[in-house]
Amino acid sequence: MRSMGRALLLLLVVAFVAGVWDARYGEEGTPGRSPAPFGTEPVERDRPARPAPELRAVQADERDGYDRVVFTFEGSMPGYRVRYVPQVTGAGGRRVPLRGTAFLEVAFEPARARDPDGTPTFPAATITPSSPELRQVRFAGDFEGQVSFGLGAAGRGGFRVSELRNPTRVAVDVR
Repeated sequence: MRSMGRALLLLLVVAFVAGVWDARYGEEGTPGRSPAPFGTEPVERDRPARPAPELRAVQADERDGYDRVVFTFEGSMPGYRVRYVPQVTGAGGRRVPLRGTAFLEVAFEPARARDPDGTPTFPAATITPSSPELRQVRFAGDFEGQVSFGLGAAGRGGFRVSELRNPTRVAVDVR
């Protein structure tokens, strides 16, 4: 009986340490995992998430050798499409002006960026960082379950997309 109690205690300790590790490092910082390579081809991930995840925040920061835009959601992971385009367009085909010489269209579906009253669920301000690669991040629209953004870059050096958890995030790295 005593050895069973010790085994149970050991199991609980291991589970606790694993939970702390996951909370601290999540998918982003797991040692031994190499990030996806940078590329120029479109990246797409379909998800039938219902209800649609709600966009809560958009942040940009400079990393060693690349710039990162992080989209934070409440709820499940949305589907997404990230690709280079000649120009970013919003709902109704209107052009979204962006700084830079290369443009990425980032679209999340299903997703929403407005509550039922039409109020934005995140600060929708244009982000204009002073970083080497990323020139601007601009909200392009929220229409029929699709939330889209335009990213203006200094050039077409490639991008990669990462899914992060706790909280739910999609990161787009640009170089």
